[in-house]
Amino acid sequence: MVAQVDSKANSQCGLAIPVPEKRSSYYPKSRPFDRHRPVKLIIVGAGIAGISAAILIPRKVRNLSYVVYEKNKRVGGAWEENKYPGVRCDVPAHTYQLSFAPNIRWSEYYPKGSEIRQYYQDVVDKYGVSEHLRVRHEVSKATWRDDLSQWEVTVKDLETGTTHMDFADFFLSAPGLLNKWSLPDIPGLQDEYQGHLCHTANWDPDFDYHGKRIAVIGNGASGLQILPNLLADAGHIDHYVRSKVWVAPAFRKDLLPATAENPGGEPYTEEQKDEWTNNPKAYLEYRRSLDIIFHPPWANQVKDSPQNRLVRERSTQTILERVGGDKAWLERLLPEYAPGCKRPTPAPGYIEAILDPKVEYITEKITRATSTGLVTADGKLREVDAIIAATGFRDGTIPRFPTIGKNGTDLSKYWAFDGPVGYPETYLGVMAPGFPNYFFIHQAQGNGAGGTVPMQCEMSATYIAKVIRKVQSQSYKTAVPSQEATNDFNDIVDGAFDNSVLSDSCNSWFKPGPGKTRITLHWPGTFHHRFDAYRDPRWEDFVFERQDDARANRFEYFGNGSAAFEETGSVLEFTNYLKEPGTVDLATLHENWNE
Repeated sequence: MVAQVDSKANSQCGLAIPVPEKRSSYYPKSRPFDRHRPVKLIIVGAGIAGISAAILIPRKVRNLSYVVYEKNKRVGGAWEENKYPGVRCDVPAHTYQLSFAPNIRWSEYYPKGSEIRQYYQDVVDKYGVSEHLRVRHEVSKATWRDDLSQWEVTVKDLETGTTHMDFADFFLSAPGLLNKWSLPDIPGLQDEYQGHLCHTANWDPDFDYHGKRIAVIGNGASGLQILPNLLADAGHIDHYVRSKVWVAPAFRKDLLPATAENPGGEPYTEEQKDEWTNNPKAYLEYRRSLDIIFHPPWANQVKDSPQNRLVRERSTQTILERVGGDKAWLERLLPEYAPGCKRPTPAPGYIEAILDPKVEYITEKITRATSTGLVTADGKLREVDAIIAATGFRDGTIPRFPTIGKNGTDLSKYWAFDGPVGYPETYLGVMAPGFPNYFFIHQAQGNGAGGTVPMQCEMSATYIAKVIRKVQSQSYKTAVPSQEATNDFNDIVDGAFDNSVLSDSCNSWFKPGPGKTRITLHWPGTFHHRFDAYRDPRWEDFVFERQDDARANRFEYFGNGSAAFEETGSVLEFTNYLKEPGTVDLATLHENWNE
């Protein structure tokens, strides 16, 4: 277009202001401005992450339909799959719940796995997720269809064996981090050993371990839990450990002393529960007194900082006290790496259990398995009736099934350790470049330091809802983060942990695999740092594709000049901007999306 010049323009300054040629007018469809066109979301997984998304996103995005596919028979994720003796949460129950759905009636401080699973089942029922839930349905592939601007998802009904395709505008992966278990790579373990063999995540409830000689391999979270719970009835336990772990002080000082029979967290009395029921303010203060524990200073994670040294001193003292002042035992248990390199745990009952005469604590490397037991590097064979692998899980931040975006890129291969990128290259821990309308929760870079798992998931779901609303309300088909913005974010991630204890010499599930150094699980900052970064999405980081009708004019969605509700709106809808005196928060006035 050639601009014309108005010779009479701005005569006082002697400047000529260009006057653009007149454009042809554009009049949108004869429909009102509707911010809530119908959209569909597919969610994979009904653990904490998937449940959080299934409750929050439909309430934050109007006119959204959704379905949740879950491969197990029931919801709960890791708490449905892990049923070994003693499985329980090692953080307080009242911090391991959704912020908007508190359960005043938790039975004890450290809740058992079955109670956690039931809590999330109750939440699913309460918030109407059950009618959108398809259990025993496993997603095996997800493909972006450019011709449809939708995700094509392959779903197998595990009861009937039939497969069908489902389609949705948005696709959210929430498979969890802790459900891809594998047995340790020990020669002879699976093809020679003749006794009972299992992983803690594949526990056989019919296995009778009373009076048996048992080998427990591993001292991660499941190993720390199962050992004291097998001890009372087992005849003998050989406990094989590859590395040492930091045992943290108890979350509160007034807990019961931990023993092999009791994890140390007191049961809640009916009087306490009734008090909280009748006094919500007191219950809120109790919750806050627990949650604040999970917001330590960022400096706690800095190598050789005074704060991290203090954590080391306190944890060392905790271990020393729990071994009864035995410095030889302290030397055997004390890690060399900095506290925080691995996930710390109070390990209720664990140290007390390994001091029991029925337990042999073995640090020699296992070299092979025979038909009757395990052989260590010193050549010693220890015969056992059962081998239990408490060896954790494979990295859960890589998609478990082919996830194919634009240009045929399969994210499960592209991010694989031996793939072109070699690690999860996320945008802000919730999206990926080249994968339109694709989200994930509780995956790589999606967990700020501190905070609780449910709150981390709620935060991600809230951000995702903002992106969906943007696409839904402004005549877009798709939103995808740019590669440039993703690169910049990953540069920050790469540098954020240079001086962090997370990058110290230890193998942990914060990293992609043994010997790896890049921190994949964590957000490059604290929980509240992430919270603040998510408040206002950086729309300039996105590439948006317009709906076909909006190609002629980006404001096509303005419609005929009226809002959708005006045709039949109530008095409240028309005047919702008016509030009762004294209830107006000027900081958020006129900013709520759903006003």
